[in-house]
Amino acid sequence: MPKTRISATLYLLLVFASGILVGAVGNRLYMVRTASANSTPPRTMAQYRQQFFTEMRARVGASDSQIARIDVVLDDAKRRLDELHAEHKPLREKIDHDRIEGIRAVLDDQQRQAYDKWREERALEDKRKKAAQK
Repeated sequence: MPKTRISATLYLLLVFASGILVGAVGNRLYMVRTASANSTPPRTMAQYRQQFFTEMRARVGASDSQIARIDVVLDDAKRRLDELHAEHKPLREKIDHDRIEGIRAVLDDQQRQAYDKWREERALEDKRKKAAQK
């Protein structure tokens, strides 16, 4: 067998072997980086709080009586934040209303109807997403 024929066969085998190697590595990288369908659902606030207490015990060394007092502090902070949220709700609603009316003022009658319809569709979609999360 001539030398050129042997070297051509070796090069051909080398090309195929490198193609197989690149394909295997690429497949492995693809499989590692794709998202898994077995994702965990989002945690509830009670689960976050329980994890917080567990870490307070483990990392800080908080006792059960301290955890009980911390629980009261967290409840009070949540109540105050809820009050603040409720207090600012009318201002946020006014700003949203002004924004919507400002946009509507720029549009002609036909565009306003399309904008209102689009806003209704978005509101329904938001409600659907919120219901799916619960």
